[in-house]
Amino acid sequence: MAVNALSEESLLGAAVLPDNLCSEMNESEVSLNYVLSPTFVEPADYHWFVLRVPYGKEREVAAAIQSPSLLTYAPVQTVAHIREGKRVMEEKSALPNMFFAYAREEQLAYYQQRPIASVDHPDHRPGQLRFMYDHTRKTRTGVDRKMTVPMEQMRHFIRVTMQHDEHVRVYLSDAFSAKQGDYVEVIEGKFAGVRGRVARLHGQTCVLVELDGICIASTAYVPKAFLKKIN
Repeated sequence: MAVNALSEESLLGAAVLPDNLCSEMNESEVSLNYVLSPTFVEPADYHWFVLRVPYGKEREVAAAIQSPSLLTYAPVQTVAHIREGKRVMEEKSALPNMFFAYAREEQLAYYQQRPIASVDHPDHRPGQLRFMYDHTRKTRTGVDRKMTVPMEQMRHFIRVTMQHDEHVRVYLSDAFSAKQGDYVEVIEGKFAGVRGRVARLHGQTCVLVELDGICIASTAYVPKAFLKKIN
């Protein structure tokens, strides 16, 4: 079916996923952990796509397009501020013009061609949705492929960034140069189950989860006793 022939009715046939996956719904850890668990059976033709939107509109657009058949994730990071002598914690977008959507390509192409209305303010249009492209991989016709992230990488990335910890940080890949060590799994603590490369940032041992060519998430401090080397 041609993309311009898609309608909301035609998208209703998409696989219904267990629950929405949005940065504002992380308190629902039971369903979140179910979607991210290694036993989760992925629907056919679904991928984690990387999407661009106008600066600062990522969470608004992610919330606007989520549905029972389309999951969105806009990562946040916790930042500490001093206001009137008091330490205040604030959540900010970790990737201010980018978010992730687990969907079929044609579902997102449908939204790409239409104005997206804000959930809270139907008359407000927060911005145009655009795919990010992988310039290192080509389709059969020789054009760049739309950028996708393997489910395994997203599992570990979300487990790190959902913690609401001020010491968790997200860096763009091209702006990160710290030396990375062994591939490890965290076996204890709140990051248990996370796999990535061990590194030292700001004098602390942490684990780095990389989404290839996009960004790197670093855990807070993890004791070396909590790390197991993976061959």
